[in-house]
Amino acid sequence: MRISYPRSFLSLLVIGFTIVAAPLLFALFSNAVAFERLASISENAVHSAVKVAQASRSLAGRVAALERASRQYAVAGEKSFLEAYTSHRRVFVEQYGSLDAMALSEAQRADLEAVGRQAEAINQFLERAGPTPALSAYLAREFATLMDRTQALVAQGDQVIDEGIEQLRTKAVQSRNSVFWLMIALIPTAVLLIAWFTYLIAKPISQVSAGIQSLGQGQFARPIQIEGPGDLVRLGEQLDWLRERLVTLEAQKTRFLQHISHELKTPLTALREGSDLLSSGVVGNLNAEQREIARILQENSIELRKLIEGLLNYSAVHAQASYLDAKIVPLNDLVRRVLNDRKLAIVSKGIRIELDTETVAAYCDEDKIRVVLDNLLSNAIKYSPERGLISFRLYKEQGDAVFEVSDEGPGIPEPEREKVFEAFYKGLDPPLAAVKGSGLGLSIVKEYVTLHRGRIEILEGPGAHFRIRLPRRRQDVEEAA
Repeated sequence: MRISYPRSFLSLLVIGFTIVAAPLLFALFSNAVAFERLASISENAVHSAVKVAQASRSLAGRVAALERASRQYAVAGEKSFLEAYTSHRRVFVEQYGSLDAMALSEAQRADLEAVGRQAEAINQFLERAGPTPALSAYLAREFATLMDRTQALVAQGDQVIDEGIEQLRTKAVQSRNSVFWLMIALIPTAVLLIAWFTYLIAKPISQVSAGIQSLGQGQFARPIQIEGPGDLVRLGEQLDWLRERLVTLEAQKTRFLQHISHELKTPLTALREGSDLLSSGVVGNLNAEQREIARILQENSIELRKLIEGLLNYSAVHAQASYLDAKIVPLNDLVRRVLNDRKLAIVSKGIRIELDTETVAAYCDEDKIRVVLDNLLSNAIKYSPERGLISFRLYKEQGDAVFEVSDEGPGIPEPEREKVFEAFYKGLDPPLAAVKGSGLGLSIVKEYVTLHRGRIEILEGPGAHFRIRLPRRRQDVEEAA
């Protein structure tokens, strides 16, 4: 599935931070709603129940005042007590009406109506009867019943408060659990979103890095394509334009080397023939100094011819280094053929060969791998001392075929190890510089190994020790082609 990126890298960052922050904002909003709902329940339930309980207690206190005033009137018969009762009765009716207007449960409303009926019956009886002992007994009995009913109403209010508090506690637990599970769900969601946008951001950056690295390694065959925001896509297009320019410059360099090499061959031939004529004495006998000069001319013309042939070979290598003619190749047979080709040089120096090869096959370009092994073996023979030992190993390691070639020569100093793979580099260390060569062998080795998506490295040892890793699978090699 192709990912649709925004136009700029900044837009991608803004979108990423927004989407990652969205679950957290949702969690905060959900918590705020939950706590607001909890506060509303507290206000509607507990606060209302508290008001009912307070009004019930106040009504009970007013019943006690009615009882006291009415019984004093029944005993003393004074009019002032009756007026006090009437005043308390008026306040009782007001409080009764306020309590009746509140939100009551069915049990509370039934108790309140019973209190109202009995209070009205007491009031009617008190208005008809005079202050007698019978009235006092009646009031004692009826007010006791009325006080019980009023206390029952107060108890009902307390029970409603307890129920509201319990309901509030239950809702609080539910809200806490909801918030907890919401956070449990949002944390992995946020982590996944962070990982996804990290991938979206890192992918184009890694593609840019890989493109720059391929340019630095001279791998110009594969186009550079960047998938990402518009500004990074444009950067990828500029890198691909740079790749095409480097390909053009590389082709111009190759043509230049070919032309200059061919142009140098004609005067070099004349120079070499002239030095040969002088050395042979065809144009007259030479004294010792003249023969020495003729010898120097002859040797340097031969050396120059080798350099020109090296340039031509290097140009041919670059012309062929853009494709692979790959097939399944038994590498252990290839190693034996390369050793057989160098048999005369090996015997002439009395070199001993230690061969340790497994049966390994790889999907590769046989001719190019043969050049790689031949160049490494040629260098080992060149730098090995008389009757030295050259070790040649071939084995499998995971998905790679691994070659190791080592000798007992002077080795490669640490500062030289990165430079020996550069074209025309011959080394600054006297043991290396003393052996003449074109400086192209290891450069060709590195190019052919890289073309196969392989790696070459120099290991520690008493002499030179090279290790090459080549992918054995067809898919790995075809991706490099």
